[in-house]
Amino acid sequence: MKKRQGQLIFLIQSFEQPRILKIILDKSKVYDDVVVYGFGRKIHAVKNYTILDGHENITYQKVATLEDGKYWNRIFKYLKLLVVIYQNHGLSRKHLYIVGIDLRLMSVLVINKYVEYVISDLAWLYYPQPFKKIFGIIDKLLAKYSNKVLMTSKGFYEGHFKSYVKKENLELTENKLATYGKVFPLTNLKDDKIRIAYIGAFRYKEIISNLLKVVAGDKRLELNFYGDGFSDIVDKMKKYASKHENITFNGAFKNPDDLQAIYQENNLNFVVYNNTLENERLAMPNKFYESGFFNVPILCATNTYVGKRAEELKMGWTCDITELSIKNFLSSLTIDDIKICHERMKKLDKALFNY
Repeated sequence: MKKRQGQLIFLIQSFEQPRILKIILDKSKVYDDVVVYGFGRKIHAVKNYTILDGHENITYQKVATLEDGKYWNRIFKYLKLLVVIYQNHGLSRKHLYIVGIDLRLMSVLVINKYVEYVISDLAWLYYPQPFKKIFGIIDKLLAKYSNKVLMTSKGFYEGHFKSYVKKENLELTENKLATYGKVFPLTNLKDDKIRIAYIGAFRYKEIISNLLKVVAGDKRLELNFYGDGFSDIVDKMKKYASKHENITFNGAFKNPDDLQAIYQENNLNFVVYNNTLENERLAMPNKFYESGFFNVPILCATNTYVGKRAEELKMGWTCDITELSIKNFLSSLTIDDIKICHERMKKLDKALFNY
């Protein structure tokens, strides 16, 4: 039997991220003691973290609740976390597993540490200059001086970190679906109409507006929203849903428990994210892995790494983010196209998409 290791300390920005929760559970099989410090979120709060309950060697603490958009307020909450770390662990050697640039920057103030740094997106790419350049340099230096760097997309490394992180210190950890044996691939799809699913966090107001207008004007289509987001976007979805029978808003869901029920009601996964943003062009969103696992064809934005991967595996298509492009694609798509793609996806190795 392989000898178990000592203590691992997780610093996470949200207790609602299924992929991180799966990593915590996996690490609990390797380490004697796993301690998790993190934050609650007001958006998409469905208590996914309760999956950690009942594991004797896992303890977790929600230090505070983070509010989206109020970034300066987070400084005091991160300082509170720093105090908690020193109160509970003192000056002894600490093995930290850190998710996100904010917490990695805070960890500079933690002495006597070994750091594994997880980079799942490049938030600083959204910042205006000169902050984009400043935080980009900071993130690269944080990665350089980490003992190990874990990235969810090869595009991040090739595009920004290749000169800072040695290959032997890099590990690619894709956003694969953690099923826990609760959900299974679909062998059939509904074929009465084109059923579009928009699943997850609602961030791209203009693209969502374009999609809403296209579907509202075409009764051949159905559009179903699952998830949560800022109130102005959610209010607009609900308004359209109240006026159009072919649009529904279904609210937050639990991952992975509710995913099979969601995907079996739909036959096209809409993952057309904002391709004018560099982070979106390089990222590999978890919807790619969910589509691949459930055998539901995916629609991605042109000029994105995820779109390229989807086309390479013949598991979907790409279109641009404009209303006209979305309309032209959906008006030309047929149920037969979807069924043929679904059959191809059934033959793909599911190890590509889930743990």
